[in-house]
Amino acid sequence: MKRLIIVATGLGLTAAGVLTALTLGQRAEAVREDISLVGRQHAQLQARHEEWVGLLEGYRQRLPGEFERQVTFALAAADTQRHLRLDLQERTLALIEDGFVVRMSSVQVGDSLPADGERPAIEIQHGLRLIDQRIRDGQFPMPAWAGWTGEKPKSPRRTSRRKRRRPVPKPIDGLYGARTLILDDGTVLYSTPGWGPWAAQDSVRPGGVEMSFTDMASIFGAVSTGCHIYVY
Repeated sequence: MKRLIIVATGLGLTAAGVLTALTLGQRAEAVREDISLVGRQHAQLQARHEEWVGLLEGYRQRLPGEFERQVTFALAAADTQRHLRLDLQERTLALIEDGFVVRMSSVQVGDSLPADGERPAIEIQHGLRLIDQRIRDGQFPMPAWAGWTGEKPKSPRRTSRRKRRRPVPKPIDGLYGARTLILDDGTVLYSTPGWGPWAAQDSVRPGGVEMSFTDMASIFGAVSTGCHIYVY
Protein backbone atom coordinates (compact mmCIF):
# COMPACT_ATOMS: atom_id res chain seq x y z
CA MET A 1 0.00 0.00 0.00
CA LYS A 2 2.82 2.36 0.91
CA ARG A 3 4.56 1.51 -2.37
CA LEU A 4 1.40 2.36 -4.28
CA ILE A 5 1.17 5.67 -2.47
CA ILE A 6 4.82 6.44 -3.19
CA VAL A 7 4.42 5.50 -6.85
CA ALA A 8 1.30 7.61 -7.15
CA THR A 9 3.00 10.52 -5.45
CA GLY A 10 5.97 10.18 -7.79
CA LEU A 11 3.73 10.09 -10.82
CA GLY A 12 1.89 13.15 -9.55
CA LEU A 13 5.09 15.08 -9.03
CA THR A 14 6.30 14.06 -12.49
CA ALA A 15 3.05 15.21 -14.10
CA ALA A 16 3.21 18.45 -12.15
CA GLY A 17 6.77 18.95 -13.34
CA VAL A 18 5.78 18.30 -16.93
CA LEU A 19 2.87 20.71 -16.63
CA THR A 20 5.11 23.30 -15.05
CA ALA A 21 7.70 22.89 -17.82
CA LEU A 22 4.99 23.21 -20.48
CA THR A 23 3.58 26.29 -18.76
CA LEU A 24 7.02 27.91 -18.59
CA GLY A 25 7.65 27.12 -22.26
CA GLN A 26 4.32 28.60 -23.25
CA ARG A 27 5.02 31.67 -21.16
CA ALA A 28 8.44 32.06 -22.76
CA GLU A 29 6.89 31.75 -26.23
CA ALA A 30 4.23 34.28 -25.30
CA VAL A 31 6.93 36.65 -24.04
CA ARG A 32 8.87 36.26 -27.28
CA GLU A 33 5.71 36.97 -29.30
CA ASP A 34 5.03 40.05 -27.19
CA ILE A 35 8.58 41.30 -27.71
CA SER A 36 8.26 40.74 -31.46
CA LEU A 37 4.91 42.58 -31.52
CA VAL A 38 6.36 45.49 -29.57
CA GLY A 39 9.29 45.64 -31.99
CA ARG A 40 6.99 45.74 -35.02
CA GLN A 41 4.83 48.42 -33.44
CA HIS A 42 7.91 50.49 -32.63
CA ALA A 43 9.15 50.16 -36.22
CA GLN A 44 5.74 51.24 -37.55
CA LEU A 45 5.69 54.24 -35.21
CA GLN A 46 9.21 55.17 -36.30
CA ALA A 47 8.22 54.91 -39.97
CA ARG A 48 5.14 57.07 -39.39
CA HIS A 49 7.23 59.61 -37.52
CA GLU A 50 9.75 59.82 -40.34
CA GLU A 51 6.90 60.16 -42.86
CA TRP A 52 5.34 63.01 -40.90
CA VAL A 53 8.70 64.72 -40.52
CA GLY A 54 9.19 64.47 -44.30
CA LEU A 55 5.74 65.93 -44.97
CA LEU A 56 6.29 68.79 -42.55
CA GLU A 57 9.68 69.55 -44.10
CA GLY A 58 8.07 69.59 -47.56
CA TYR A 59 5.35 71.95 -46.35
CA ARG A 60 7.96 74.17 -44.74
CA GLN A 61 9.95 74.39 -47.96
CA ARG A 62 6.87 75.07 -50.07
CA LEU A 63 5.43 77.67 -47.71
CA PRO A 64 7.44 80.68 -49.01
CA GLY A 65 6.65 79.77 -52.61
CA GLU A 66 2.97 79.26 -51.82
CA PHE A 67 2.86 82.60 -50.02
CA GLU A 68 4.45 84.32 -53.01
CA ARG A 69 1.99 82.55 -55.31
CA GLN A 70 -1.00 83.77 -53.28
CA VAL A 71 0.33 87.34 -53.18
CA THR A 72 0.83 87.40 -56.95
CA PHE A 73 -2.62 85.91 -57.50
CA ALA A 74 -4.13 88.63 -55.26
CA LEU A 75 -2.36 91.35 -57.29
CA ALA A 76 -3.69 89.81 -60.49
CA ALA A 77 -7.23 89.67 -59.09
CA ALA A 78 -7.06 93.39 -58.26
CA ASP A 79 -5.88 94.34 -61.78
CA THR A 80 -8.82 95.73 -63.76
CA GLN A 81 -6.89 96.13 -67.03
CA ARG A 82 -6.41 93.47 -69.67
CA HIS A 83 -3.55 91.25 -68.58
CA LEU A 84 -2.14 87.73 -68.69
CA ARG A 85 -1.80 85.17 -65.93
CA LEU A 86 0.82 82.46 -66.26
CA ASP A 87 0.26 79.57 -63.87
CA LEU A 88 3.47 77.54 -63.82
CA GLN A 89 2.00 74.80 -61.64
CA GLU A 90 -1.10 74.22 -63.73
CA ARG A 91 0.76 74.90 -67.01
CA THR A 92 -1.82 77.41 -68.26
CA LEU A 93 -1.78 80.94 -69.69
CA ALA A 94 -4.98 82.96 -69.27
CA LEU A 95 -6.02 86.17 -71.00
CA ILE A 96 -8.08 88.26 -68.54
CA GLU A 97 -10.43 91.08 -69.53
CA ASP A 98 -12.50 92.95 -66.90
CA GLY A 99 -11.87 90.15 -64.41
CA PHE A 100 -13.12 87.41 -66.75
CA VAL A 101 -11.09 84.71 -68.47
CA VAL A 102 -11.27 85.42 -72.21
CA ARG A 103 -8.96 82.59 -73.28
CA MET A 104 -7.22 79.76 -71.46
CA SER A 105 -4.29 78.06 -73.17
CA SER A 106 -2.20 75.07 -72.20
CA VAL A 107 1.55 75.71 -72.18
CA GLN A 108 4.79 73.82 -71.66
CA VAL A 109 7.32 75.29 -69.24
CA GLY A 110 11.05 74.83 -69.67
CA ASP A 111 13.38 73.94 -66.83
CA SER A 112 15.81 76.43 -65.34
CA LEU A 113 19.53 76.45 -66.08
CA PRO A 114 22.01 77.39 -63.34
CA ALA A 115 24.65 80.05 -63.94
CA ASP A 116 27.62 78.78 -65.91
CA GLY A 117 30.77 80.89 -66.14
CA GLU A 118 29.88 84.27 -67.60
CA ARG A 119 26.32 83.21 -68.44
CA PRO A 120 23.75 84.10 -65.77
CA ALA A 121 21.12 81.67 -64.64
CA ILE A 122 18.21 81.12 -67.03
CA GLU A 123 14.94 80.88 -65.16
CA ILE A 124 11.42 82.29 -65.10
CA GLN A 125 10.95 85.01 -62.50
CA HIS A 126 7.73 85.01 -60.50
CA GLY A 127 5.56 88.01 -59.72
CA LEU A 128 4.44 90.93 -61.87
CA ARG A 129 6.24 91.10 -65.20
CA LEU A 130 5.82 93.26 -68.31
CA ILE A 131 5.80 92.35 -71.99
CA ASP A 132 8.94 94.00 -73.30
CA GLN A 133 8.87 92.89 -76.96
CA ARG A 134 6.35 91.53 -79.45
CA ILE A 135 8.14 89.90 -82.39
CA ARG A 136 6.46 88.53 -85.51
CA ASP A 137 8.44 86.08 -87.64
CA GLY A 138 11.65 87.17 -85.96
CA GLN A 139 15.06 85.75 -86.64
CA PHE A 140 17.07 85.08 -83.47
CA PRO A 141 20.73 84.09 -83.11
CA MET A 142 21.22 80.60 -81.80
CA PRO A 143 22.74 80.82 -78.29
CA ALA A 144 25.83 78.77 -77.60
CA TRP A 145 24.26 77.15 -74.53
CA ALA A 146 21.53 75.60 -76.70
CA GLY A 147 24.09 73.00 -77.80
CA TRP A 148 22.35 72.40 -81.15
CA THR A 149 24.50 71.42 -84.11
CA GLY A 150 21.78 70.83 -86.69
CA GLU A 151 21.15 72.80 -89.85
CA LYS A 152 18.17 74.74 -91.09
CA PRO A 153 16.21 72.72 -93.66
CA LYS A 154 16.22 74.07 -97.20
CA SER A 155 13.03 75.62 -98.53
CA PRO A 156 11.25 73.47 -101.15
CA ARG A 157 11.67 74.66 -104.73
CA ARG A 158 8.66 75.92 -106.61
CA THR A 159 8.05 73.71 -109.64
CA SER A 160 5.18 75.78 -111.02
CA ARG A 161 5.36 79.34 -112.32
CA ARG A 162 1.65 79.80 -111.85
CA LYS A 163 0.89 82.75 -109.60
CA ARG A 164 -0.45 81.71 -106.24
CA ARG A 165 -3.75 83.19 -105.19
CA ARG A 166 -2.90 83.04 -101.51
CA PRO A 167 0.25 84.57 -100.06
CA VAL A 168 2.89 82.08 -99.05
CA PRO A 169 3.31 82.09 -95.25
CA LYS A 170 6.69 83.17 -93.97
CA PRO A 171 9.00 80.37 -92.87
CA ILE A 172 8.95 79.61 -89.15
CA ASP A 173 12.22 80.27 -87.44
CA GLY A 174 14.03 77.33 -85.91
CA LEU A 175 14.80 78.93 -82.56
CA TYR A 176 11.28 80.11 -81.74
CA GLY A 177 7.99 80.01 -83.59
CA ALA A 178 6.31 82.58 -85.81
CA ARG A 179 5.11 84.64 -82.82
CA THR A 180 7.24 85.55 -79.82
CA LEU A 181 6.72 87.55 -76.63
CA ILE A 182 9.74 88.53 -74.55
CA LEU A 183 9.21 89.69 -70.97
CA ASP A 184 11.23 92.29 -69.10
CA ASP A 185 13.20 89.58 -67.27
CA GLY A 186 14.17 87.80 -70.50
CA THR A 187 11.54 85.05 -70.30
CA VAL A 188 10.45 83.99 -73.78
CA LEU A 189 6.89 82.97 -74.67
CA TYR A 190 6.85 81.42 -78.13
CA SER A 191 4.86 79.22 -80.47
CA THR A 192 6.13 75.77 -81.38
CA PRO A 193 8.89 76.09 -84.03
CA GLY A 194 8.96 73.96 -87.15
CA TRP A 195 12.59 72.94 -86.75
CA GLY A 196 15.52 73.44 -84.42
CA PRO A 197 16.46 72.37 -80.89
CA TRP A 198 12.97 72.90 -79.45
CA ALA A 199 10.84 71.65 -82.31
CA ALA A 200 10.25 68.26 -80.66
CA GLN A 201 7.00 67.83 -78.75
CA ASP A 202 8.69 67.26 -75.39
CA SER A 203 11.49 69.81 -75.86
CA VAL A 204 11.07 73.30 -74.38
CA ARG A 205 13.53 76.17 -74.20
CA PRO A 206 15.04 76.44 -70.70
CA GLY A 207 13.41 79.38 -68.95
CA GLY A 208 10.80 79.60 -71.71
CA VAL A 209 7.10 78.95 -72.25
CA GLU A 210 5.90 77.16 -75.37
CA MET A 211 2.38 76.92 -76.78
CA SER A 212 0.65 76.09 -80.03
CA PHE A 213 0.62 78.59 -82.87
CA THR A 214 -3.17 79.03 -82.60
CA ASP A 215 -3.01 79.88 -78.91
CA MET A 216 -0.04 82.17 -79.34
CA ALA A 217 -1.69 83.98 -82.29
CA SER A 218 -4.77 84.68 -80.15
CA ILE A 219 -2.69 85.98 -77.25
CA PHE A 220 -0.27 87.86 -79.50
CA GLY A 221 -3.01 89.87 -81.17
CA ALA A 222 -4.71 90.77 -77.88
CA VAL A 223 -1.74 92.24 -75.98
CA SER A 224 0.77 95.01 -76.54
CA THR A 225 4.15 95.96 -75.08
CA GLY A 226 3.87 97.06 -71.48
CA CYS A 227 0.99 94.67 -70.81
CA HIS A 228 1.03 93.11 -67.34
CA ILE A 229 1.64 89.39 -67.00
CA TYR A 230 1.42 87.77 -63.58
CA VAL A 231 3.62 84.72 -63.15
CA TYR A 232 2.97 82.38 -60.22
